[in-house]
Amino acid sequence: MYGKPTLSTGKPQLSNRKRYLYGWAIVGIVLLVDVFWLQLGGYSVVFPDEVKEKGKVLLPVICGCAVLYGIQHIPRYRQVCLKLRYYEVANTVAWFVLLIVFIRATSVLSYLCITMDMPLVENSLLRFDQVIGFDWPAVYGWVQSHPAVRQILGFAYASGFWQLIGIPAVLGLLGRREDLSMFFFLLALSSIYLLVVSTPFPATSAFEHFKVSDTDALSSVSDFSVLRDGSMRTFDLQRTQGLVSLPSFHTALAVIFAYSLRRILFLFWPAVILDVLMIASTPTQGGHYLGDVLAGLVLSALTIVSVTFLLDREAVVQFNVSTRIARHATGLFAALNDRLRRS
Repeated sequence: MYGKPTLSTGKPQLSNRKRYLYGWAIVGIVLLVDVFWLQLGGYSVVFPDEVKEKGKVLLPVICGCAVLYGIQHIPRYRQVCLKLRYYEVANTVAWFVLLIVFIRATSVLSYLCITMDMPLVENSLLRFDQVIGFDWPAVYGWVQSHPAVRQILGFAYASGFWQLIGIPAVLGLLGRREDLSMFFFLLALSSIYLLVVSTPFPATSAFEHFKVSDTDALSSVSDFSVLRDGSMRTFDLQRTQGLVSLPSFHTALAVIFAYSLRRILFLFWPAVILDVLMIASTPTQGGHYLGDVLAGLVLSALTIVSVTFLLDREAVVQFNVSTRIARHATGLFAALNDRLRRS
């Protein structure tokens, strides 16, 4: 059966297996683009020993997931598997593997997109900030002069990494299969939209544009200029940087993180508070213009609407097809049964 109606909406939903296969199809397309672009442009990717070791673990992990998934179908072990949540563990790890591969592949693609050296647009972003009365150097200076505020915003900004790990883990282990798969598609589609917008409209980080004195901040965006001038030909997967300015991906992720926890109320409201702070931190901690932040909010809204529409539409189409097939098969069986009775 392709799908079944959900209790909350009455709409059919795609099976977890089909969503997972769709996820790998997306990853496969991104990897193909990476490989062809790397070859055509004469670029290369360095896989540090740590990344290689993690890669070697993927196959045993996938095999382990398959074993856990298979054990639960053995009647004598079914109750034990339910108590130990074998399916939830296997499902969570499987989606984690997909998520890790997608993030790596997209990181390479984002670097390749920057090498196109399109005209910079930060002057337009600065004019927009001026029109709405946002003075980036003044705001940055105020935050730097208040250590407590700087630490809070720094913590909120850094939480993006831990939420990226923690949220799918929570969703998976709690058995929220639909929400876990949607989390991946939200991340995947927002990343694609991000590159579609940022590639033709690149911008230098506010850190570099305003020449801040913080060397750590500058080093976090140092690859941008060397990618654009063509002097960087090798990408180190151990130290890839987030180089997209417009739109702010941290802002989009903050909305997606909170949205993904909307059905778990005891986590949703703390996540909302943390992610509001995360959005507030993006100008000073991420070197973004205010226009980047607003564009990130639009990106998150577009992504949520798109993923919801696409998954619901695909599920409804497949549900209707399977229903028609079942109806025709039932009619054919009834006709054959009637003919046998008559004979």
